[in-house]
Amino acid sequence: MTKDYYKILGVPRDAEQDEVKKIYRKLAMQYHPDRNPGKEEWANEKFKEINEAFSVLGDPDKRRQYDRFGTVGNMGDIFGSGATKTTFEDMMKDFEGAGLGSGFLDEIFGDIFKNRGSRSSSRNFGGRRCARSNAYASGINLNDLFAQGSRGRQFAVQYEITINKSEAKQGTQRVLTRNKKRLEVKVPAGVKTGNIVRLSNALQSTDGQPGDILIQVKVR
Repeated sequence: MTKDYYKILGVPRDAEQDEVKKIYRKLAMQYHPDRNPGKEEWANEKFKEINEAFSVLGDPDKRRQYDRFGTVGNMGDIFGSGATKTTFEDMMKDFEGAGLGSGFLDEIFGDIFKNRGSRSSSRNFGGRRCARSNAYASGINLNDLFAQGSRGRQFAVQYEITINKSEAKQGTQRVLTRNKKRLEVKVPAGVKTGNIVRLSNALQSTDGQPGDILIQVKVR
């Protein structure tokens, strides 16, 4: 193996996924540049290192592949997986709760931010959410950013909808508006929290480019 991601995160090879996530968030706080005055460059490199490790070990499928074949991940992969996306969002909340800045992420993930144009910046992570769809209403949204990690494989944008138990049992419909285009989302009966409804190639009509829109369902 080119890199020992288990050693980088300091977790045993048989560590549970929850433990991997917990350690990653702890290390992210530890290596935040604001907590390492005078050593910001070193802290940035450590932060990059743990994000690359987590992009692999935080995703069960990538972790199995890594354990078996020793493949090396890419730091940007952390944005391409739902398994690592949620923990990255939680890490951002940790920073906010501790009063730590997030501007340094522009440098660490600079290429990814630049690919989203001038709106793309770590300063926009705290965007306002829509009450109905839970998609961010203005500026860049996290789902758009994480979808960048899928480019080169399959470009996709992910949203989240919340439905009640009755709707989950019987099935329901929602209307998603993206770039002033309205799309009908048909949620099939029997869905559970975490299920994905895929709108195949829906980005062709909303964004003028090939790609899917993925709707993650949350049942309350």
